[in-house]
Formats: sequence, C-alpha cells, structure tokens
Amino acid sequence: MCGSAPLLPYALRLAEPTLPATIMTGITFFAIGSLRSYWSPTPWWRAGLETLAIGMLAAFVAYLVGALLKGLV
Repeated sequence: MCGSAPLLPYALRLAEPTLPATIMTGITFFAIGSLRSYWSPTPWWRAGLETLAIGMLAAFVAYLVGALLKGLV
C-alpha cells in the first residue's frame, strides 16, 4: 500500500507528475522510518531521517542505472 502512494500523481494524470511523486516518495520513506521507532531505541525523527536518506539514495541510484541502460536498449 505504501509503495503505491507515489503513483497517485501519475494516476491523476498530472501534467508534471515527477516532483509530486518524488515528494510523496520522501514522505512515505520518512513515515515508514518513523514507525520503526516503535521497536527501536532510536528517536522517531532520527529513524525517519535515516530511512529517508537511505531510501532516496537507493531511488537515485536506481534512476541512474535506468538512465544508463536506456541507451543500450
């Protein structure tokens, strides 16, 4: 369910869905990380920021790999 949140701007057929989808992805990563604080001694805001940073970095690397492979196809 959380993974489908960033698809909403595309489903609504916005003229420029990339920025809203990126923002929704960040919010989702932060929320999931904040929930991690229920079973972790880490404060909620720090757990949220850690997950946000790792998730956005992973998304950026995936985007770069896709952009590089686009030229091969």
